[in-house]
Order: sequence, then structure tokens, then C-alpha cells
Amino acid sequence: MGEGDGSRPLDPQAAAERGESVSEQSRPGSGHGHSKGRSYGTTAGLIAGEQSASQLVVGVGYPYLSDLAVGNVVADRFATCDLPDVAVADCSHTPIAAYQTITVGEYDTVVVVGARKRGDGLNTGTSSEDPGRIRTYPTADVPVPESDIVDRLAECAMGSNTVENVVITTKALGEFPAGSTVVDIEPSYDSWGFSVEEFSPAVADRFDTLLETVLDCLERDYSVD
Repeated sequence: MGEGDGSRPLDPQAAAERGESVSEQSRPGSGHGHSKGRSYGTTAGLIAGEQSASQLVVGVGYPYLSDLAVGNVVADRFATCDLPDVAVADCSHTPIAAYQTITVGEYDTVVVVGARKRGDGLNTGTSSEDPGRIRTYPTADVPVPESDIVDRLAECAMGSNTVENVVITTKALGEFPAGSTVVDIEPSYDSWGFSVEEFSPAVADRFDTLLETVLDCLERDYSVD
């Protein structure tokens, strides 16, 4: 697939604007553009593993917004590892769809991973408060804001696909298995243009640590090497 002359692949932003997939193209950098809410697994929402698995890794994010794609790239990486008894979901669509993916199985453990910006709003081209910082916390610790839950769900239905919204939506409409975990990393950049195909240095430098942190949250010893 080219940009007109057939010799070069579309860049992720151009492909997204045309509604085309770039998942089969060879991409440099971190792998942005390989995920677009696709589902090529054995059941709805999964990109690897079986719905009967006891553990689920959920990559959340925006595939074409620089560091905010990190959860999708983590999901892609785990999908290639064929980890026993682990299903992998690329939730780069909406929190409502992510909720359905999370609750359709009978998983014992769910790990939600992605970028979570603290401070300014999303898609502003500004940094989070502490770029590259990784946090791990139970899904049970994320409060559901009952006073504005209807507005929150409406926002999610329109595609506000953040780690926080995925967790809140799932808890509002269903539930996580006991002991489920969120692993998030603060982004340095969150918009078009600066680095569509690569992470910022703050996130790139911590990517392997992010993978290891997700592995540590699973119930068995695994490796992505």
C-alpha cells in the first residue's frame, strides 16, 4: 500500500484519515499503526489467546497519538509471545467495547495497561506531570464518580478511550475479577506529528520496564524475551 506511487507505506495518520489499515505494513520505531481496534483472535476483542484463559492483558490507548499508543503496543508485543493461559486484548476502540471484552470471559486476573496523563487534558501536545513514571494499583482503588456517571459514559461512547475511563466504565456496568490491576505510564507527548511512529524518550526508555511490570502482575512467571 503506497502513498500514490506504490513504493512507500502510508504513515499512520494518513491511513487513519483514509480509514485504511496499516497493520500489515512494516513500521519502524515502536510499532504505532499496528493496532487499530482490530480483533483477529479466537473470540471477540482478543488479539491472542483464548477466552477460556484465566488471565487477560488489556492494552488501552490511541494508536496514532504518540505515547498514548503505548498500551496498544504492549498488547501487540504480548500477542506475539504465546503466553500459556493468557489472553490479550487490544482495546484501541471505546471504553464500552473494552468493558464488553473484559467481562465476556471468566478471567481470574485482568491487567489493564496504557498511558495515563496527569495534569493537562489529552491531545494538547503537552507533557504529563512526571513523564515515564510507572504506577501499579488495583482496579478497586479507582473510584466510580456516581455524580456524573451518565456524562462519563456518554463521553466514553464518543471514544474517550483512556485507562481511567476503561476502568470506570467496566466497574459501573460490570465488575473486574478480584485482584485485577492497572499498570500505567505517564506520557511525555500525546498528539499528532511530533512522533507518530516512535515514543518520546521518556516512554521509550521505560518500555521494557513497563513490559516487566505487566508480567509481574500475572499469576505465573513469564518472559517476553
